[in-house]
Amino acid sequence: MQLNALIGQPVMNEIKGPIEFNDYDHYVRVEWDKFAGDPARAGGSLAATADMDVERVLDVGCGAGQELLPFVTEKGALGFGMDIAPTVGRVGREMFAAHAPSARVNFLRGGAEDLPFPASFFDVVICRLVLPYTHNQRAFAEVSRVLRPGGKYLLKISGVRWYLLELKQALKRGKVSSMIHATRVLVAGSAYHLTRRQPRWRIPSRETFQSEWLLRHELRRHGLVIQGKTSDSNPVTPSFVIVKNE
Repeated sequence: MQLNALIGQPVMNEIKGPIEFNDYDHYVRVEWDKFAGDPARAGGSLAATADMDVERVLDVGCGAGQELLPFVTEKGALGFGMDIAPTVGRVGREMFAAHAPSARVNFLRGGAEDLPFPASFFDVVICRLVLPYTHNQRAFAEVSRVLRPGGKYLLKISGVRWYLLELKQALKRGKVSSMIHATRVLVAGSAYHLTRRQPRWRIPSRETFQSEWLLRHELRRHGLVIQGKTSDSNPVTPSFVIVKNE
């Protein structure tokens, strides 16, 4: 679908194909409810962007698109939610119709490494707990390209403690598959930090953890600078406010 056909429309057309991923749809409903039940999360996003006008906002790895809510309701922005899930937008359209029917929100399917938007199109780009599954340099390059100068990138990452906690819980419960997964990611993330080159092979893992130190190095290549952290930041999943250089 062409971008011009999306702008100003309440939602995009249904994605054609068989209905799948019922578990995923349940998951994104739960995530919507968590966001709606915690006003501080919306408040944190608004506080991080209080010094700027927000006309267009993108959520990469959007799920049901709940992270768009404060921008499309409080600021009247045009929202875009993007996800690789085959059923992207199905739950989101339902939830917005029920809870924010006047919001202008569009959903489309795609990955973080290839954003189908013009340069400097967005004032804000959101990405929460998606970065570990992407090619980081390509994802950062695309965010920098579509973000306007002075725009903000609200990024939440899975730090090393996330996977150490997974490994600890897996050992405690005897879950071998989770032990293997956490170990592989920890090895990949360690290699990434040592070499500053992200492993992109199945062995040890394409998934990896990040850190503030590594982010600062990677972001600088693309004219992006960490300004601070949002109110929901914690040692397990740090959250950053990142600004594109003017």
